[in-house]
Amino acid sequence: MSAPPRVTSVDVARRAGVSQSTVSLVLSGKAAGRISARTEEAVKAAAKELGYRPNVAARALRTGVARSVALVVPDITNPFFGRVLRGAQRAAQRAGYTVVLVDIGNDRAWEAASLQALLAGPADGLLLFEAELPPGATEHAIQIEMRPGKLPVVRLDVEAGVDCALDHLLELGHVRIGHVASNFEAPTFDLRRERMRDRLGGVPPTALAPFTFEGAARAAANLLDEGDVTAVFCDDDILAGGVYLAARERKIRIPEDLSVVGFDDLDFARVLAPPLTTVGVDAEGLGAAAFEALAKDLAGEDVAAEQVIPVTLCVRESTAPPVS
Repeated sequence: MSAPPRVTSVDVARRAGVSQSTVSLVLSGKAAGRISARTEEAVKAAAKELGYRPNVAARALRTGVARSVALVVPDITNPFFGRVLRGAQRAAQRAGYTVVLVDIGNDRAWEAASLQALLAGPADGLLLFEAELPPGATEHAIQIEMRPGKLPVVRLDVEAGVDCALDHLLELGHVRIGHVASNFEAPTFDLRRERMRDRLGGVPPTALAPFTFEGAARAAANLLDEGDVTAVFCDDDILAGGVYLAARERKIRIPEDLSVVGFDDLDFARVLAPPLTTVGVDAEGLGAAAFEALAKDLAGEDVAAEQVIPVTLCVRESTAPPVS
């Protein structure tokens, strides 16, 4: 069976009773002041009714503009980055862009090679998650989850996230608080460690762990076996899941014997047993804000040097006062 014919802007124009040039103005976001609101709504309604989708490749050939951006992430398997991508994609679609996802892993050599390839490709700009532009590169780019530097940065309020997690544990009466930290080298995790140290008056008992349940469980096992801790703060909900595994193997009850706090509020956090107390973040908002900053940069507009996305603590059932 042959595929149905592709809906074109000619079809939209015919349905709306306008010219094809009018359709182009409306769907490219250039209708303001040139076309009546009534006509603009008629075109949008016709496009929606027909299921019209712009042919990005054809437009690129016609205009010489790719209108695509690349989102560079360190670990495509982490669900957090899927949420960031979804936010960036939705914002990009509204602006007529596509988003290409690039996974560079925790390999600096591969990161450099990947970025060089991207810089030689058709992308209009880059969204760099915990990555740096190669020396001398001047392309349009926004950094995500980095410290302020040469490029504009969009990041989560990590410091506030650590603060609200520690405030919660301290208010419950915990004083022996451990840290299951990411072994990935990135400024966002450096900020977590620094904030923990500053708030607790020194480096707490720490286990460095990869972003897998099994790896985090092995790292947490050492912390639970060697450290006299009543609570653990984890850099990420995946690491917190590893703590659950290690605790279960040792018949350590959560939260009766050990309180656990995560970070990110990933979808599985609320279905863990017990549901995980965690720092909730707007990952989709982070992705959308990063794209919107890049779109401003591409349009020649001023972009804030740093944009910070707020976080909140989601208190569930994995935290309780320590046993006296």
